[in-house]
Amino acid sequence: MLSAIATSQGLSNRLPMLEPTSVITPGDRLDWPGLSKAALIFIAAFVLYFLSRSPGLDEYDSVQFAMGVRDFNIWAHQPHPPGYPLFIFFGWIGYTFFRLSPEVSLYLVSSLGGALFVASWFLLIRLQFNERVAWWITACLAITPAVWMTATKVLTDPLAAGFLSAEILAALCFLRSGRLLPLVSASLFGAAAAGARPQLILVIMVILATALAQRRSAWPKWMLAFGTLVSACLLWLLPMWYLQARLRPDIPPWLVYPKLLYDQWRWRLDKPHVYLGAGDWSPRYLGLRLGEHIFGWFGLGFGLLQSKLVLGIGAIILVAGFAAYFLAARDAQDRGFWKLHAPWSLVHFTTIFISLDGAQRYYLIIFPLLLVALMQGFLRLPAPWHRSAFALPALLLFIGIPLAMTNHSEEAPPIRLVHYLQKLYPSAQRSQVILLLHSTKRHADWYAPEFTVIDPIPSPEKMKELTKDATAVYTDDDTAPLPPGWRRISLIEFRRSLVIYIKHHLIRLYLIDRGSNR
Repeated sequence: MLSAIATSQGLSNRLPMLEPTSVITPGDRLDWPGLSKAALIFIAAFVLYFLSRSPGLDEYDSVQFAMGVRDFNIWAHQPHPPGYPLFIFFGWIGYTFFRLSPEVSLYLVSSLGGALFVASWFLLIRLQFNERVAWWITACLAITPAVWMTATKVLTDPLAAGFLSAEILAALCFLRSGRLLPLVSASLFGAAAAGARPQLILVIMVILATALAQRRSAWPKWMLAFGTLVSACLLWLLPMWYLQARLRPDIPPWLVYPKLLYDQWRWRLDKPHVYLGAGDWSPRYLGLRLGEHIFGWFGLGFGLLQSKLVLGIGAIILVAGFAAYFLAARDAQDRGFWKLHAPWSLVHFTTIFISLDGAQRYYLIIFPLLLVALMQGFLRLPAPWHRSAFALPALLLFIGIPLAMTNHSEEAPPIRLVHYLQKLYPSAQRSQVILLLHSTKRHADWYAPEFTVIDPIPSPEKMKELTKDATAVYTDDDTAPLPPGWRRISLIEFRRSLVIYIKHHLIRLYLIDRGSNR
């Protein structure tokens, strides 16, 4: 895909000097030596991510994606709106034509997306700075915990980040050359990113608009860019719309997808931890929310919360790198870099801050920008202090390698909970065991459908009637109200490092004692 952009830009065999003190003018085009190196980076990153993938479906949403590969039904949240059609489609290809399980097929997609993300930023940094800086930043990006841990899970974010990065790369090539092929490529990559994660559509449009505006393009190019974007988006939107309309003939076809989107948006309107408008806007609420989002980049994204030792050492390294960058004078390369990336990154942050929680997987595309500041801060120090740049990749490896080993060998807490219940009851008895689950209900549906899962958790009045013939009743919810005389008995808890994945990193299982009112 990237070779098409290179062809439009022409070929060049110029390689930048690698000495720390050299002043290097960033290239204005992609060349075959650069693309061949990006291809090797792509292969290496894919192998790294796929071989260190999680052994099961970590996330609630991951199970929904796997269900969607077998039966694409957004109405049943397989997956939830807005549907993520390209992610499901690529997984379906592996499942249908190569006879892979939904899990393995989707792991391939996530790993490929993560590899495209890393390789695209190698080319971006090489164009905007030089090859020496590109190698440093790419090496760090590939092993940054937020990137590594997300690319090894069944999630849409790596694929979307890969396509979005390819769009930025094509937009940069258009900005440098003004040619139509990279402009059209940017629109196509943007449409692919929207197909993987439709929530990115505003960011995708801002990337195109920024390149067109900075190039001072005439209106025909604006029409070509956005016309191509809309037309390409229809290639995934219309088939998805049609498939979902067939499932609900009672709803007018024109209303199907808007209704799905509205129902998903309405879900968040009363949840302060997700939607900014649902909070009280007090200084405490805004401060905690800002801390969750921004400081999460460092605590979870860079993995500093892994231990007290890592937090202490990591804080020193990150503060030193940022201080060296922001206290030094920035040159034309820096100004050009931030002029291109500031608009879309601000829109991306604002969108997440308003309508989502601070999960680091949403912020994958932000980490290359953080690494540019950190690494440039170290590399621009006078000799011999510029060698302190080795501290950052060393820190990331020190954090990332143990995380990757645990991530690959240890199942997520929701899966361990389900397997624990399977060990308690033989297959013939499981249908008489009722599970009132909140965080792990999708995992029970996928890994142990022989249990009886009641969804949603009923009111106390209905709970007594629904469970009267049950052999036992379990729950993972410590807040759901119970009938009078019933109580929860804590049985076991399952933990995993929150840096591997913060959601579901701690799950508790309770046996419900129904007392004499059974």
